[in-house]
Amino acid sequence: MGKGPQILLYDASMVSHKGLRDFVTGVADELNIPYQFDTVAGGGTDAGSIHLSNHGVPSLAIGIATRYIHSHAAMLHRDDYENAVKLLVEVIKRLDQDAVNKITFE
Repeated sequence: MGKGPQILLYDASMVSHKGLRDFVTGVADELNIPYQFDTVAGGGTDAGSIHLSNHGVPSLAIGIATRYIHSHAAMLHRDDYENAVKLLVEVIKRLDQDAVNKITFE
């Protein structure tokens, strides 16, 4: 906790899309937003189902390191939350058609 949002490399339901992962980390690097990579050997996220939609959708999961996630007393670092929001907003702002085509087809 406290080292930035987590960018999931893989879980039991999918391996994150390299082009999208490079795009997201590039935005984070440009804006000095800290992040960390994570893997989950079991379980999965909604991205595991989303990436199978239509003819395939570039997908990855961005999370926040949290202790006791499945309890009523979950804890997270506020900086991780704020940096995750900042990263997601900036990624969405930059996802125009040209960026989507580059991620999808290059």
